[in-house]
Amino acid sequence: MRWFFGSVAGGVATLMMTLLASVMLIFLGLIYFFITLWIIKVSSGWLGYSLDGNWAVLSASLISSGTMIGSSLKK
Repeated sequence: MRWFFGSVAGGVATLMMTLLASVMLIFLGLIYFFITLWIIKVSSGWLGYSLDGNWAVLSASLISSGTMIGSSLKK
């Protein structure tokens, strides 16, 4: 019976660590997205273009997702 509670405690600890890592990665992804969005809006302003908000969000999301997928596939 003792091995059961030891494995349950280890499983709960692993689950909590996985949840913490997931929340942290989501938070860092949002920060990266907002920084990318800001860079796109500022650079379009420097070039003299008036960028609609929808297009800015679309381009920032494409850049962010492409960067994250590319970094996860890198060996």
